Amino acid sequence: MARMVPSVSVVIASDRVDGSLSESLASLGRQTRGPAFEVVVASATRPSASAGFPFPIEWVPAESRNPASRRNLAVKQSRGAVIAFLDDDAEAEAGWLEAGTRALEAADLVGGPDLGPAGAPYRERISDLLLATPVIGSGVPAHERRPAAGPVGSPHDVALCNLFVRRGAFESLGGFDESLGYVGEDTEFVSRALARGLRVSLDPAVRVRHRRRPFPGGYIAQRWRYRVKTGRLLVERPGLYSRGRIAAFLTAGFAATAGLALFGLPFLVPAMILYAVVTWTLSFPIWREDPVLAPAVPFAFALHHLTYFAGLLTGIARGLLRASAR
Repeated sequence: MARMVPSVSVVIASDRVDGSLSESLASLGRQTRGPAFEVVVASATRPSASAGFPFPIEWVPAESRNPASRRNLAVKQSRGAVIAFLDDDAEAEAGWLEAGTRALEAADLVGGPDLGPAGAPYRERISDLLLATPVIGSGVPAHERRPAAGPVGSPHDVALCNLFVRRGAFESLGGFDESLGYVGEDTEFVSRALARGLRVSLDPAVRVRHRRRPFPGGYIAQRWRYRVKTGRLLVERPGLYSRGRIAAFLTAGFAATAGLALFGLPFLVPAMILYAVVTWTLSFPIWREDPVLAPAVPFAFALHHLTYFAGLLTGIARGLLRASAR
């Protein structure tokens, strides 16, 4: 007897088959009122936690750790008319599938918030505050607690840890660009979708809970890799990222550096006080619900911004060196 074709294929590219993947799968088992779905996991080893769930799980062997390659392989093996991407360290909220498929009725691609999990350890909550604070945080609306709903204004407004795509749209775009490797493949994919005139939107009802790297070590290491790659792609893939916003950030960093070099301590002390006030004020909607985060705010943001600044400059330099070597 032929298997019923599911409406949705949930695609997970996994390096954590014996870790948090089981929690991601368990969250899919808690979906309510959603459509019929399957799960396709692309990983180097077969997931041990692949039995006992009330939905079919397909394993796709994928030796390469390239996430774009793994996701492309999983999509080829999937059968749903809708493809829902979820990370192996993220858990879907109970209405995730229903909200995502409903949102696709008016769009071709739909992303939603990836929030820090409730009850996370203190160091992960600091990382979440840095990502979720508007203006001075990550700059990604999908990381914010209350992002604006509607069409996205930039390809980095949504992320692959929580993205629904019509199969026809995915295939028309040719899948993910595997040449990019780790970091940037989701932004590049959404950029091509926008350039083709596809409808891309962000829906706050499409929610997942996404583990954060602990601050400072794991978080800073991850942000460094991201920003170095962003800097490189600014040179190698012009137009992929908003140059205006990045230019404004770098200008502020150069201005602060120049002020310190020219005026020393008389500049540094008031600048630090102003910086602390600004970071406390802009992040207040988050830490007021978790007051123990407040003392860490200025230090955490300073390290966050220094990492972004140095990472972007390093990436730009590497991109220019690679371009000159060709």
